[in-house]
Amino acid sequence: MAFDPTREAADRLTKVYVELTTACNLDCLMCVRRTWKNETFGPMSWEVYQSLIEQLAEFDPPPTVHFGGYGEPMTYPHFLKAIELAKGTGSRVELTTNGTLLTAELATALIDLEVDKINVSIDGVSEDVYDEIRVGSDYGQVIGNFVELYRQKLSRFGRGVFHKPQLAIVFVGMKRNVADLARLPQLAHLIGASEIKVSNVVPYYPELEGEMLYDRAMYSLAFRASDHIPNMSLPKMNFDETTSPALAAVFDSTVSISWLQSSLDAYTNYCEFTQRGYTVIRRDGTVAPCLELMRDHPVYLLGKPQQITHYTLGDIKENTLREIWTSEEYTVFRDKVRSFPYSPCLTCGGCEWFEANQEDCRSNTFPVCGRCPWAQGFVQCP
Repeated sequence: MAFDPTREAADRLTKVYVELTTACNLDCLMCVRRTWKNETFGPMSWEVYQSLIEQLAEFDPPPTVHFGGYGEPMTYPHFLKAIELAKGTGSRVELTTNGTLLTAELATALIDLEVDKINVSIDGVSEDVYDEIRVGSDYGQVIGNFVELYRQKLSRFGRGVFHKPQLAIVFVGMKRNVADLARLPQLAHLIGASEIKVSNVVPYYPELEGEMLYDRAMYSLAFRASDHIPNMSLPKMNFDETTSPALAAVFDSTVSISWLQSSLDAYTNYCEFTQRGYTVIRRDGTVAPCLELMRDHPVYLLGKPQQITHYTLGDIKENTLREIWTSEEYTVFRDKVRSFPYSPCLTCGGCEWFEANQEDCRSNTFPVCGRCPWAQGFVQCP
């Protein structure tokens, strides 16, 4: 397919998730790494990373570089050098971390390098809940690390404006930690976080099904606008013992819901990666369209597993990222996902097609995305 600059302008690459490593110093309860088989854990080669940085220079403007995947980026042997090279392209630089390795010296370096944003995974505000979920971590140590980062920022820049690196708390909601949601705002003030992003657990193994907070929400009409059901638009109101039972009943009723005329259907059949121009570079240099399709893994629903097979669209060791991004295969894939013709497998899960992401009952072929919890608004990417 010939390069079409007009098409690229309408289909721009805006963010690249770079998996610096698949190694991690923790063994978190809900991590997909627990299900991996025949996977070698380790870092991206420095040569592959350098090549990627050179290839990013071909994009104008350069995409955001987000260090994240399914490993801890701070374990990467050349972590600070990797940030320095990415910043040298003019790219915005972000990372997602568990925060255990953030020493005072490293905090200073991240401020000096003007890292734009740090997402810290904190899945409990109660020490016992946090330590149970994030196996191998220590709540007090992690909070202390980010208090020190905040202290250094205040010492340099003072109060009043959120200076780089901005901090976001990333929280994976489960039954065992949902009560801690109410304490997240207080924690954000303590460590200087300007954002809190709450997601849902993905049931990668059977026991995690029991932790889901959206098993009923998957089938609720509240999140689906339709000509066949009425829409209810809600205003701002109290959330307390008076309103909570009524609102819960509304969400379980046969209406779709808008909040101040913003429909909750907005993130139904919506893939953030394809709609916003994101891609993923695995540690081996292969390109995946999203985090869900990076690796082979199972997902459980209604007690039944579905085997997700990974999907790659090229290898930056063989073709440039620009060539891969503008290839016919990748362009056709993005167009298809944006139109989202897939069967609603996540809200059904009741037939033989559910066993794998190879084919669905609407004759779509690999990879089919109808069961993706990201595309239905239950899971959010940092």
